[in-house]
Amino acid sequence: MRMAESVTGPARRVGRPRKSASDSELPPREQILAVAERLFTEHGLTEVTMSQIAAEAGLGQSSLYYWFRRKEQLIAELLRRINRLPTEFARGADGDPAQRLWRLICFDVLTVCAFPLEITEVHRVGHAAGEEFAAYWAERDELVGVVARLIEDGIVEGFFRQVDGRLCALALIAQDESVQHWRGADGLSAYDPAQIACFLADQAVRGLLLDSDQLERVRRFDGLTELVTRR
Repeated sequence: MRMAESVTGPARRVGRPRKSASDSELPPREQILAVAERLFTEHGLTEVTMSQIAAEAGLGQSSLYYWFRRKEQLIAELLRRINRLPTEFARGADGDPAQRLWRLICFDVLTVCAFPLEITEVHRVGHAAGEEFAAYWAERDELVGVVARLIEDGIVEGFFRQVDGRLCALALIAQDESVQHWRGADGLSAYDPAQIACFLADQAVRGLLLDSDQLERVRRFDGLTELVTRR
């Protein structure tokens, strides 16, 4: 949302970010997002203020408000890719439902592991933020729906046992999101994201397959190396 504060005097325009000598060549809006992402990653969402973001971006606070009125708007904008990337990946994937689900779980785990903000902290902020996070929750629900349909298709086509597709999808997405948090625990940070992604995909799909011996077939495809090494 772009909102400019009114000023006195026709010769002065306020609200549009102006570059300082230390600014990058990014467009102003992207520059603000880059600074906010770095500060949120270093200090946590709750500790960073709008005035800090403005100062680090070389802006007056009123100029920052031209682009983002509240910190929650910045966080929500940074979140846009966390659900959209897996959803787009799932819609472009080929193979049977079991293969597509295995690949999607791998991709989702890698996406979450590469995301700089702490997802569990984001959710705490998001539940209190209101309308700024409406698009995030809608896109997350869309991703859950994509996963649920994959599971339901797998049941219909004889690959998966009978389960509640939506409940299973919610559990799988929550598990993927939790990886980012528990990777920081002692002893777990040594595991590569690709190793974790494959392990969780194996566990999820093996638990759904009517014939668990099919897992080796499910996880064989030409793009495996490229998928599990994505960051």
